[in-house]
Amino acid sequence: MTFTGVSFWLVGIPILLLMLVPIVLVHELGHFIMARLSKIRVLEFGLGFPPRARVLGHDHETEYTLNYLPIGGFVRLEGEETDSDDPRAFTNAPLAKQLIVLLAGVTMNLLTAFLLFFIVAWAFNPVIQPTVTLSVDPKDMNTPARVSGLHDGETLISIDGDPFVAPSVLEFSRSDAAAPWRQQLLDHAGEKVDLVVADASGSTRTISVQLRIPTGDQHGALGVSLGSLVNTSGNPMQAAGLAFSGTGRAMNLILGAVGDIGAQLFTNPTKGPAGVQGPVGMAADVASVVQQPNALMLLLLIAGILSANLALVNVLPFPVLDGGKMVIMIIKRMFGAKGVSNFEALAYLASFALLLAFMGWITYFDIVTKITGQ
Repeated sequence: MTFTGVSFWLVGIPILLLMLVPIVLVHELGHFIMARLSKIRVLEFGLGFPPRARVLGHDHETEYTLNYLPIGGFVRLEGEETDSDDPRAFTNAPLAKQLIVLLAGVTMNLLTAFLLFFIVAWAFNPVIQPTVTLSVDPKDMNTPARVSGLHDGETLISIDGDPFVAPSVLEFSRSDAAAPWRQQLLDHAGEKVDLVVADASGSTRTISVQLRIPTGDQHGALGVSLGSLVNTSGNPMQAAGLAFSGTGRAMNLILGAVGDIGAQLFTNPTKGPAGVQGPVGMAADVASVVQQPNALMLLLLIAGILSANLALVNVLPFPVLDGGKMVIMIIKRMFGAKGVSNFEALAYLASFALLLAFMGWITYFDIVTKITGQ
């Protein structure tokens, strides 16, 4: 899949927008609901970003608008951007209410991530299992796997009674899922072991294998590649646990990626951070995912990760983000400041410009990777 591919334009971008827009709207809906419950005046709830296309309607205080840029939405509160004497203005509300309103968007995204992961875990329960792919390297055909009669597509169940664990896809990790299985085999390198394996129907058999000590062109103790994604039966209780832990793990992975981005910016900004993608990279991946047999499950998983991503990014102490706004609100109360100062407005403007520059930086490396393959 490339940036210029037909699927990228006709499939990747539209589907990515179909995932991102509701996730952003859910975030803004959190702000809207808590502002209303906190008696803070909501002036506008916008679908998309300006320029405005049309007014969809209004109630006693809020105008609902449709805007031309279909990349999410926004909530405009009284007194959020300019001074206001309205007692229901955001800047005139108690600090606790301000923080609750700002945290509501993050909370909604976390709940959305949990719900999407729950659906994946219950309806699909995808696991990565140690399915065997026999070596096709012409320099390494006489492998222990082939000699013992292990078949392509069989799954390793246990080695000398020690089971091979098939982790859930929701057990997000930046490490190689097959690494623990390879280590189990390497722990017995040079030994004769009993492997219990299962075929596609689930029937099991035990084979005796003389594992080798990897050297030179002979890779691995068994001489196979391991790993395949399969759906298994799930249940609500198990799904809830996986969704809860999966949301936490997704946040942890994203936090690690944020750290990698920061390190890359300060040490080598002329090179993109490994494993981090912007909108171009995500759209290309989505276009590739929809061509796979388990596309729906993978898209729900991606949407959950995006929602968790939006939640974590928004609590960062950057002025234009919710976390930065919370810090500003706290500092203002500590020093008794009221209203919206020129410094505060400048901080929002400058941070927004930096955010756009950062998106351009990430997008540049997306394009380089997807088009040139560098």
